[in-house]
Amino acid sequence: MKRLLADKMKEYRNHRMISPPAIHPCGENKKMAVTEHRIAIPLYHTDLEAAAAGAPRDTITTVDRIDAGYNTVESLERPTVDVYFTITELVSNTADEEFFASLSATNLSPRQRATLYLQRDGGNGLDPSRMILYLQGGPGFGCAAPVSGLSLASAKSSWASSALFGDVTNLDGKTFERIVLMDQRGTGKSSAVSKQRLQKLFPDLFLLDDSASSAGESAQVQLERAKVQKAVSEATDYLAKFRADSIVRDAEWIKEALARPFPSVKEEATEDDTPNPWGAALGQSFGGFCIMTYLSSITHPPKMCLLTGGIAPMNTPVREVYDRLWLRVKERSLKYYEQYPGDVSVVKRIVRRLLLQESDSTQPPVKLPSGGILTARRFLQLGLALGGSPGSAFANIHSVINSAFLDDDLDELSGAFLKRIDYEQSFDDAPLYFLLHESIYADGPSAGATSWAAHSSYEEYASSTPEFDYRATPKGDNEQPTLFFGEMVFPWMAHGDFAEVSGPGMQMLSEALAKKDDWAPLFDGSNMRLALGSDGKSPKSRVASATYYDDLYVDFDCAMKLVQRGAPLEGVKVWVTNEYQHSGLRDDGANIVCKLVSMAKGSIHVPS
Repeated sequence: MKRLLADKMKEYRNHRMISPPAIHPCGENKKMAVTEHRIAIPLYHTDLEAAAAGAPRDTITTVDRIDAGYNTVESLERPTVDVYFTITELVSNTADEEFFASLSATNLSPRQRATLYLQRDGGNGLDPSRMILYLQGGPGFGCAAPVSGLSLASAKSSWASSALFGDVTNLDGKTFERIVLMDQRGTGKSSAVSKQRLQKLFPDLFLLDDSASSAGESAQVQLERAKVQKAVSEATDYLAKFRADSIVRDAEWIKEALARPFPSVKEEATEDDTPNPWGAALGQSFGGFCIMTYLSSITHPPKMCLLTGGIAPMNTPVREVYDRLWLRVKERSLKYYEQYPGDVSVVKRIVRRLLLQESDSTQPPVKLPSGGILTARRFLQLGLALGGSPGSAFANIHSVINSAFLDDDLDELSGAFLKRIDYEQSFDDAPLYFLLHESIYADGPSAGATSWAAHSSYEEYASSTPEFDYRATPKGDNEQPTLFFGEMVFPWMAHGDFAEVSGPGMQMLSEALAKKDDWAPLFDGSNMRLALGSDGKSPKSRVASATYYDDLYVDFDCAMKLVQRGAPLEGVKVWVTNEYQHSGLRDDGANIVCKLVSMAKGSIHVPS
């Protein structure tokens, strides 16, 4: 029976190397190999399903071994999602080149290729203590391709080069051999949640999308509406499985598949039962939120965790998160106008032009190449990018605004401008961001429903403080600049502004998610303190954070409350800086990660 289960587990994981390794030249006279993998992962992990079946609670029971609950044939027949990840490593010698060349044989299937990769040098899997897991920001976006996203031109060209070229080492002083980039479930190449996929999974969700509205409803329409409501409920439950609690368990599943690819069939306890955590995890922005969930949920989290702009506003109500965010967006908008003062009048001109079009029923809407509609409110969502470094992010926004009009003396919008708007705003390509963004702050049933918190916060600000009202500031006698929007989602996005998230089906789904009030917990303060050794016990993970004082996306004050004595993240070593914006990891990743690793190891006195 044990042999049957071991074979069944291999089949269930369905680990594939989906293409032959790609070898790329990189700096320091070296080459790097990139392998692309897919693996089947349970749609709903057993511990999460068990917790959901019980009474709602705000605490989390940690998981010792992610695959421990899969010990029956029935458990290995549960539905799965495909998760895609890449592994980047250096090609150090001729033997490495020959090994990777052998994986390019045309007679190998993807599964055979993955098996041979894990059997390298007669071994029985890879050593996760010599790997760095990277957790991407978002939610809703896949990782960049390694060649473009990980600059390995020199030892100081990126955080990845610092890791692979030996500038940083794990807690045991050994070099990192591999970097794992995971497209979080539902993003990138990991069973990406798109309107197209939702149409296949829940076809009834879109039954009313092509129905003409009328004063009355036929029996057929009433029947369709009932089917839609059922599909909305099913789709809501499905998407609830795409949050950080699932993401960190997916990472554990991948780690087990790499470290223990050939399940043991021995009756007695073996070294296979020894905890084997990742050597390190790096979480950028939302990826840092995921690391907090890791510390809350997994008994043996990564030995070293590095957060860059990634301390979630745990214990802060979701509405307060956005009340605070609007104030930061205001300051960042004014900072932008200080750098580009000429854009104050141009932005007002664009907003006036779009508001006029929206108010005139005889005029057609401004259609974008994607099929969406350019409204004034959608245009102001360009402010989502304001949190990058002024030298690049501000300049990019300025170039978009500067392309708005076909001629200086006419109000005709240029085709190039409309294309740029589509390019800069990726909600159509990543609807998961729109659907689940506010839920990243929904920490357990006590948090309640998110209820379009950003939108309600805006409406209150706009009614009480006119400088926030984009419908008022563009008027000729108003000297206030028109403020941009920030990292926020709004109900109106599903009403035509963005084609891929619009229509009755997507509207009803987004409303259901906004009303959902029984979210599972994401964070557990007691578990975090235990993982960090804050209560006098030996820490399971050494954690350091780069916390940006002027961060647009992650509230500084909320973050600092969590690292105070007695707080959940008391054991985190925090480097506070205003030298970088939220894009610090991209702008100066090598120096930031080297410093964080030194902090985690205690080899430098930061904080002093």
